[in-house]
Order: sequence, then C-alpha cells, then structure tokens
Amino acid sequence: MSPHSEPTHRPEPLLTEIEACEFLRIRPRQLYSWRKQGLIPYVRISRSVRYRRSELEAALDKMSVCVSTPGHLNTSADR
Repeated sequence: MSPHSEPTHRPEPLLTEIEACEFLRIRPRQLYSWRKQGLIPYVRISRSVRYRRSELEAALDKMSVCVSTPGHLNTSADR
C-alpha cells in the first residue's frame, strides 16, 4: 500500500488565549483561574499558552450542572 493512499490526519488547530475566551465567552482572568485550578487543559509552547477546542468542550461538559426534579436525580448518563 502506498503512503499516498492513507488518509491524512491533520492535528486540531490550537486556540490562543483570546480565541479560547471568545469561544467560552469568559474573560481572560476567568480562563487563567480555571487553568490554575486544573479545570481547563492547555498546551504550553515556550512562553505561549494554547488550547484545543475539543478539550475546552470536554472541560465544560465536566463542569456542567444539571438541575434535578424532585424524586429524580439527573446525571450525565441521563443526557
């Protein structure tokens, strides 16, 4: 099989701090706080910090809170 027949997998583009804030609709200070608390994964490239959109979405899913109705406990499995 030739190497040209294999599908090319492009890495996910990394977001800057500003782009991550715009995506999450939060202020840079909040993003910094979440990063320091270990709630948001990030990539450090030299002095720059970058974020993967898929990891931001996954982090938001973990932070999501469901409101339960009396007698029923909502969990992420119910979604």
